[in-house]
Amino acid sequence: MYVTIKTSQRTYITDPEGWLGQSLYFNNLFSGKWGDKHGSYFIESDAKIFEHILQYLRTGVLPVFYDRLAGHDFPLYQALLEESKYFAINRLQKWLCERKYLDAVKIHYTATETQDRGSYQKHTRSWPDGRTSMLEDHFVNIETSSNMEITIVPITQQRNSFYCPDAKHGKSSEEYCRSCIGRARDNGIPGIGGWRTEDELKWCIMRKEVVFDHDLCVNAFREDD
Repeated sequence: MYVTIKTSQRTYITDPEGWLGQSLYFNNLFSGKWGDKHGSYFIESDAKIFEHILQYLRTGVLPVFYDRLAGHDFPLYQALLEESKYFAINRLQKWLCERKYLDAVKIHYTATETQDRGSYQKHTRSWPDGRTSMLEDHFVNIETSSNMEITIVPITQQRNSFYCPDAKHGKSSEEYCRSCIGRARDNGIPGIGGWRTEDELKWCIMRKEVVFDHDLCVNAFREDD
């Protein structure tokens, strides 16, 4: 049986048979002692807040008001708590009083430094979740899911690098260029190679992942129903 619930700002039409029993206030309201002959009821409530009250009663899913940039909407939680007290909705009131909604959103942070590139100009890196990043010419390309934020911070480190003394192999290793050392000495090639101290650009990759626990919103405090 559909009824009309009116607030000063908005009118709602709902079928309380699907959710009656969760609120002592509405149990009394729909007992037949109140309302007009057309099944219309007026309640003193802010329409924006009552919308969340009615949504909870209809679905049984406890609310989480979280934004990636702004975080949790604590004023809305407080306003909803006061209304849950007024309407005597025990499960919703407990969820808000104990701030259980904080447990429904987890933030995972990880920091990874790119591996030493050595003498290579390009290499790939595989992440634990299967994604791949390509490091080439000091740029980092990363593909990520929509619930993860990536911050890439450049880091300059000093390192010792060996360059081919015979100018044939560029950045190399002393062992690989063993014959080049002798050749450069025999040909009188001045110090164009050998060990050098130079700055190396690396990247610190910061990952922020937002994990939402929907099961907690559905099942929390069910034993209290």
